[in-house]
Amino acid sequence: MTVLLPPEAESLWAASAPAAPDLPALAGDLKVDTVVVGAGFCGLHAALALAGAGQSVAVLDAGSLGLGGSGRNGGVVSAKFRRSYRDIAASHGLDTARTMHEIAQASVVHLIATLQRFGLEAGFERTGALKCAHTEAAFAHAREEADWLRATLGERDLRVLDRQETEAETGSRDFCGAVLAGQGGVIQPLRYLRALAAAVAREGVAVHPRTPVLDLSERGAEVQLRVPGGTVTAGRVLLATNAYSSLTPATGRVRRMLVPFRSAMIATEPLPADLDAILCPKGRSYTETRRMMRWFRKVDGRLLFGGRGALGAVDAPAAFTRLEAAMRRIFPALEGIAIDKRWSGHVALTFDALPQAGKLSDRVFYAAGFNGTGVAMSGLVGHRMGQLIAGADPELSLILRARPPEVPFFGLRAVGVRGVTAWFEMLDALGR
Repeated sequence: MTVLLPPEAESLWAASAPAAPDLPALAGDLKVDTVVVGAGFCGLHAALALAGAGQSVAVLDAGSLGLGGSGRNGGVVSAKFRRSYRDIAASHGLDTARTMHEIAQASVVHLIATLQRFGLEAGFERTGALKCAHTEAAFAHAREEADWLRATLGERDLRVLDRQETEAETGSRDFCGAVLAGQGGVIQPLRYLRALAAAVAREGVAVHPRTPVLDLSERGAEVQLRVPGGTVTAGRVLLATNAYSSLTPATGRVRRMLVPFRSAMIATEPLPADLDAILCPKGRSYTETRRMMRWFRKVDGRLLFGGRGALGAVDAPAAFTRLEAAMRRIFPALEGIAIDKRWSGHVALTFDALPQAGKLSDRVFYAAGFNGTGVAMSGLVGHRMGQLIAGADPELSLILRARPPEVPFFGLRAVGVRGVTAWFEMLDALGR
């Protein structure tokens, strides 16, 4: 079987990260207590939890370390879900919203604790996250949401900024105001992933990149996974392949739970000193409130600008053209500044805009669907799924599903994504 891997991302991260640890592809047969399929943030944190519980563990990945979403995302560390806590409270009750809020906050704490535990150098800075409103109506909604979070969930690390303060924070006059959340931050994701993989290997976990799982079958008390170099036998399996679950049939059931959505990123050349001093001077992560949301941040004196809606082939020129036009509209001062890097990757969306994890059978588990907020969240969910597989009862609230969900009308998902994208882009153009 030929496995069609995505091309390596010619990203800002790849240009600045240390070399990946020298970890071999699997050659021969292997037997362990638990196999984790997918060496991203989720899978590696799950492996750490399992090894910490005394299990023998192997992590298998189809590509090189960081080829998937964990190595090519924007490096935004956030304590949130794509779905708002007010919406969760309305649908599932206030107690559940509080628990989900605690999980989100814990995800950032867990990431920081991991960096400290292993002494990982990953460029993490707890700079805060700024949500920038593109209309007065959006600003009013953001203020109301901040008031609700303070009054109902006890958030104290929120500050509302007016138009002038937002301009000083961003260097753009495009926003009516903003809400600053102090919990978030930024990280170099590929550097983090490679350092984490090396730490996992030092803990005695067998980490094997370039080892695609071609087939998975349950045979009595064991699960057998066929790889190009042999067979891996285990008592349990965790599928942590997220938006890249279509690479082989072995993760086909996870694939049917998700809608992959391309996210594109561009990075400017190093900015002149005068622009570097004005644009995003505090180094936070920044998002805007348009339906086709864009985000931006500064990295080593460059502006990194990203967004969703990159339909079609990976690294399609039209996606980057639209993204560059949006960047220059928000930041007119960048006229004449060249784009140095362009890359894209998949985000895994779910039908209810929340991550999902659980069991496909008594021996096969899964975790996926981080909806673009997974740098911290996927690590915590992986850690807690590792604990669950090892016999503990960690808190996962709405993330833990009683049965595997599937995307309705799965075969039409690409048509649906294109239709929703076109509709949202029209509404944004009208200022609605």
